[in-house]
Amino acid sequence: MSRMNSPLPERHELEPSRLKWLQDRMRIATDMAETVEALRGMGYTDLAILTGFEAMRPRGDANQQGVANPPLLRRAPPNLRKVDTDKLDLYLLDDFLSAKECARLVALCAHHLRPSTLAYVVKDDAFRTSTTADLCHLKSPVATSIDDKICRTLGIRAAYSEGIQAQRYDVGQQFKAHCDYFEPGTPVYQRYAGVRGNRTWTFMVYLNDGMEGGATRFTAIDYAVQPKLGMAVLWNNQKPDGTPNENTQHAGEPVTRGHKVIITKWFRVFGDGPLFHE
Repeated sequence: MSRMNSPLPERHELEPSRLKWLQDRMRIATDMAETVEALRGMGYTDLAILTGFEAMRPRGDANQQGVANPPLLRRAPPNLRKVDTDKLDLYLLDDFLSAKECARLVALCAHHLRPSTLAYVVKDDAFRTSTTADLCHLKSPVATSIDDKICRTLGIRAAYSEGIQAQRYDVGQQFKAHCDYFEPGTPVYQRYAGVRGNRTWTFMVYLNDGMEGGATRFTAIDYAVQPKLGMAVLWNNQKPDGTPNENTQHAGEPVTRGHKVIITKWFRVFGDGPLFHE
């Protein structure tokens, strides 16, 4: 019994397989505090962990490479519409996904839903009440192909992105007004953005329509987007100087009849290699 409870021997260097694991967690932008604790639990010293982080952290800077003007905006296809406001860069992209693609994703999500969580603490149990499917953790060709399609459509490589998620909102469920970026200088920022930097673009797609309620409302401009099957909504979470844009605050309004399913992919400041698909 004493041997079973004995502490693990100290490990002073992350092996190649463990470095690859660390890099994969960085790529999908998981909670780095949890990652550190996991490595400590495996017996690695803090110096070994710090050395591993330094070796694997991405070094490309999306802001320096012009992330505010990705290829999709430069191509300006006819199904891309800019919302008329000078407070944020907000676009609608009609017919991004077909009805068949949406149906496949909805079916996939249905088997992997869990209660949605928050990166920060709020004293309001009704603040976020949807369910979430972490599609990035599934070895699904359906999820992988859509993830790649988002990257290639926006024109930003996956190395500068997070893993893809899905959310389902049933009657009464909502996500109250919030911003997608992490507030700099906070513990939450250190946990979720200390390695990959803040969120640049958000790319969200509606997988169904016909519900009542469930609009995405941008509170600073009082602009509501009603879900439309296959339509994407995308916005830049940053101001021109690269600081967070508080005017990107938005809410997923309560569904009052039916249900709403969306997928969301976020892009980050730091990644590896060139930023754009050209």
